[in-house]
Amino acid sequence: MCANQPERNEAHDEMLDECYEPYKMGIYTFYASDILYDCDPIAYAQSVSEYEDWQQREAKEEDE
Repeated sequence: MCANQPERNEAHDEMLDECYEPYKMGIYTFYASDILYDCDPIAYAQSVSEYEDWQQREAKEEDE
């Protein structure tokens, strides 16, 4: 991981990979979470933040 690379969030990555089909090129398969993490770390970090906010809202609604 590079110094400016965000930490991976396994639950977020699983959600992305379930929502989007893997990209296949020849014998290679690329997953949405890996593409976003590797190609645009800022967008990945934003996506993780939004996912964590959503999880907190869901947990709060369940408590009410």
